[in-house]
Amino acid sequence: MHPVCLYLAAGALLLGACQHAEPATDTHADRQAGEGHALAQGACGSCHMVEPYGQSPNAQAPEWPRIANTPGLTRETLTEWLTEAHNYPEQMDFYLEADEVELLVDYMMTLRRDDYHPPYQ
Repeated sequence: MHPVCLYLAAGALLLGACQHAEPATDTHADRQAGEGHALAQGACGSCHMVEPYGQSPNAQAPEWPRIANTPGLTRETLTEWLTEAHNYPEQMDFYLEADEVELLVDYMMTLRRDDYHPPYQ
């Protein structure tokens, strides 16, 4: 092997050894929240703001960050409320399967912030 080729090959191996794969950040919880976000956009987004910031298209529908940051709200109370269809306002006349409730709750809980302040009162 020609000495220049040997140096190039060695250099390529050394550079390759310095490369490393980024750690996987896509956890099951991330996927669940992503699926919940997509479901929220499709099923709820025409009335509610389901993004971290902004106002709801329907002034009567609270923004999801406002709901998620309600004092005393827990994963359990939110799950119970979403499961009990008779609790829904008349405008929210639809049914959610248990797995859909879980996805929505997982996503909504990502909207909680220790420093949350409603954009308006």
